[in-house]
Amino acid sequence: MKAIILVGGQGTRMRPLTNHIPKNIVPLCGVPFLTYQVEALRKVGIREIVFSIGYRPQDIKKVFRSGSHLGVKIHYALENHPLGTAGAIKNTEKFVKRSPVVIFNGDILTDIPLSTMIALHKKKKHWATLGLVRVEDPTAYGLVLMDPKGGITKFLEKPAAEEVVADTINAGVYVFEPEVFDLIPPGVNYSAERALFPHLLKDNHPFGGFVWEGYWQDIGTPRKYLTSHWDVLNGAFPVYAKLNRRQNKIFMGKNVKLGKGVLLKGPVIIGDGCVIHDDARILPYAVLGKNCVVGKKSMVSKSVLWDDVLVGDHVNLDEVILGRGCRISSHSRVGAGSVLGDHARV
Repeated sequence: MKAIILVGGQGTRMRPLTNHIPKNIVPLCGVPFLTYQVEALRKVGIREIVFSIGYRPQDIKKVFRSGSHLGVKIHYALENHPLGTAGAIKNTEKFVKRSPVVIFNGDILTDIPLSTMIALHKKKKHWATLGLVRVEDPTAYGLVLMDPKGGITKFLEKPAAEEVVADTINAGVYVFEPEVFDLIPPGVNYSAERALFPHLLKDNHPFGGFVWEGYWQDIGTPRKYLTSHWDVLNGAFPVYAKLNRRQNKIFMGKNVKLGKGVLLKGPVIIGDGCVIHDDARILPYAVLGKNCVVGKKSMVSKSVLWDDVLVGDHVNLDEVILGRGCRISSHSRVGAGSVLGDHARV
């Protein structure tokens, strides 16, 4: 079995963070986001993965290269123009070579048990199996209805409140047999949700769902991206970065310099080469990238700082995201919820 990860989107909802980097490789607790999906696939024995890429493809290739450093082989299928979800899947066909595939949307953080989902797919002899997750408010998503045997019967895209008769939504994780590729026209924009899945239903192809009760998050907005860090630090996912763990859930990179009176209260991550000056406080759910500097008597809490951020003296950062190379002057105020793109100055 092989895998496809759909990473073609521009990440417009994540701007300004994605002005200079695809959303699929933004750092999550110190590693590019797609590392979590690659690791999930590797753990179930899938060693060959195709990235369907469109926006800033060279950035993604520079990070993941051949995939050998992660124990997998990565191919790249380039979208020269937007192809939609199903069209992007079809565009990878020459790499998967009539193999069954696991497919991930490239902005999904989940602990879905892939081995169990694949086993159900094989047992039911489905052409396609969709991963489904329960949510409290399905009106913002695509609602998926099933019969008692797990067969999919209907899709409702962003249903009105009175149409909500279930709580299971499309979670962006699929298992496809090769026959599904034959239903997708090549080279055109073709949606899985609006075209391919209705086609499977209309023609009565074996088509089912796999529901699990675990963790699921779409990191497609700054707020969800921020809270995903908190979830990882809470233990929902392992921290894949090569950090030295101290007591009390403090993860420390190499060559970190701590001044006098510094308070570290975990869970926190402090990347390689960071400098924390006297009497600064790094409080729970703070994540500092490489070579960050935090000035005297400053505080960072529930925030994410990308690499090379400089925070001056007497600055309090709470629930903010700072892109690469940001500079925050001493005594400045940055309000909770602020999101600054790369190299911003305050």
